[in-house]
Amino acid sequence: MAILVSVLLVGVMLSIVFALSAIFIPKIRASSETKNSVPAIYAAESALEWCLYVNQVGDIDAPVMDMVGLEYDVDCEVSPVKATGMYRGVSRVFQID
Repeated sequence: MAILVSVLLVGVMLSIVFALSAIFIPKIRASSETKNSVPAIYAAESALEWCLYVNQVGDIDAPVMDMVGLEYDVDCEVSPVKATGMYRGVSRVFQID
């Protein structure tokens, strides 16, 4: 009888742990993506500002990202202009017409 009660108690405790893990693990991932989102937004915005400057004023060197892993992708020749900033697997996009 004591073994049955202890097995049931362990089963209940494991189900509670798995339920809480299912709730909190996505929230932890989202918070780490938020931390990586700010540099991605910076890269996309910098690339978009550079593209606007090139189209309105003239040619200038492309922006240099000094953080390791910070990249951007932009094509100034098409409309709408779409700039994508990427950092540690997080991408953020800005687009203007």
